[in-house]
Formats: sequence, C-alpha cells, structure tokens
Amino acid sequence: YAIAQTSGKQFLLKPGQWYDVDLISNGNLGDFIYLNKILFFRNNNKIQLGKPFLINSQIPAKIIQEVKGPKITVLKTKPKKKYTRTRGNRQAYTRVQIDSL
Repeated sequence: YAIAQTSGKQFLLKPGQWYDVDLISNGNLGDFIYLNKILFFRNNNKIQLGKPFLINSQIPAKIIQEVKGPKITVLKTKPKKKYTRTRGNRQAYTRVQIDSL
C-alpha cells in the first residue's frame, strides 16, 4: 500500500480500490492522472518513507466517474430581524481507481 497526498488530503491507497478526490476539471473519463506526492510506500517488507515526499515516484490513477457528495444545508439567520436564508451545496468529486502501485 501507499499513502499519497492530493488536494490537501492524505489517502491510504491500495490496488484495485477507488477513491473520491476533489474535482479534476481538466480530466476526461478514462484518462490517467499521476499522484506524485507520495509520503509512504510499502511493498512486501520493503518500506520507503519520504521526507516529506518520495523523489521520482508516481502512482497512476484512472478517472472512472464524476460524483457529487452529500447535500449540506447552510442556514443564515439574524436575531430579532426575521431574516433567514437557506442555501444548499453538493461538493463535486472525481472518482479515481488505483490499478497498480
């Protein structure tokens, strides 16, 4: 497995699994992106630890879908003024699949 950082978050990556990362607007379905901020890599008993990142290493990830997260409701009120505004937001994510490390 490996631990990589993308869009300010760290993910524990395992082959054959998919992960939701922040929206990648310039990628199309089926394209590959390369995660190059790798903090930790383990292959059998061999461990590589970055300080802070491993040099000259990349993990390919295939874009498989664009999804939306759960709806978040934001409510603004002002006391004693009868002012209330309700807004909602669904964050957009890109689902990527890790085929191999």
